[in-house]
Amino acid sequence: MTTVRDIYDFIDSVIPFSTQEGWDNSGFLAGDPEMEVHRIITALDITNNVIDEAISENAELIVSHHPVIFTPLKAVMAGSPVGRMIRAEISAICTHTPFDMSPLGMNKGLYDLLSEPLGLSESFIPLEETGEGLSVGRIYELKAPLSPEEAAKRAKAALGCSAVRFSVGGREIRKIAVSSGSGGSFVGLAQRKGADALISGDFKHDAFINSGNDGFTIIDCGHFHTERIFCGIMKKLLSEAFPDITVTEAKSCTDPAGYIL
Repeated sequence: MTTVRDIYDFIDSVIPFSTQEGWDNSGFLAGDPEMEVHRIITALDITNNVIDEAISENAELIVSHHPVIFTPLKAVMAGSPVGRMIRAEISAICTHTPFDMSPLGMNKGLYDLLSEPLGLSESFIPLEETGEGLSVGRIYELKAPLSPEEAAKRAKAALGCSAVRFSVGGREIRKIAVSSGSGGSFVGLAQRKGADALISGDFKHDAFINSGNDGFTIIDCGHFHTERIFCGIMKKLLSEAFPDITVTEAKSCTDPAGYIL
């Protein structure tokens, strides 16, 4: 019999929850640790649609990237995601920043997708080191320089983005920083570490202004498209560790934003 606790202990052994950032809330966040598990769904976010899917699939556990409880809750209503999970006896394990930093997680997944299209070298330097040999993001050398527009086009295709925003830096890209999710705070750090560009998501208006003034390129591929690889990576890890459990990626894990092009 495999329980939620067994799944948690495995994830903790390969992607330690102790490595999470101080502001994060990763770990076992809802449910019953002694519940027997037969089906798991992996998802970027635990939305009501993902919960509906878990209920229809008779899944006992959702393993997500983003925490279903991020800031302290003052109340839990029956119709809220946490309330619905408890009523349906579905547990939640959320991996967030430990997965972002793990050599098995987001950094590796992004490299696997971007390496060939962008011509990334195998070696890298950490973008922001967090201790214990871990980092948020990486900086790679390109095997051949790219223009900002060409790099943006290739990143868009590799990540399957509906749209990509980018600033036109004043130089060719020879070194590129890559960080999943919301990377606006890393623009200055990437420049100081010698990168010519940064691929991430959720850049604000001032980041485009400042990077343009500095001749630096930012490529905004969106929070969802730089992190949706979580679902497949976690499915593979869990399927290999627990071959008797059915692990599926949430079909309802889709970009929450719509686009008119």
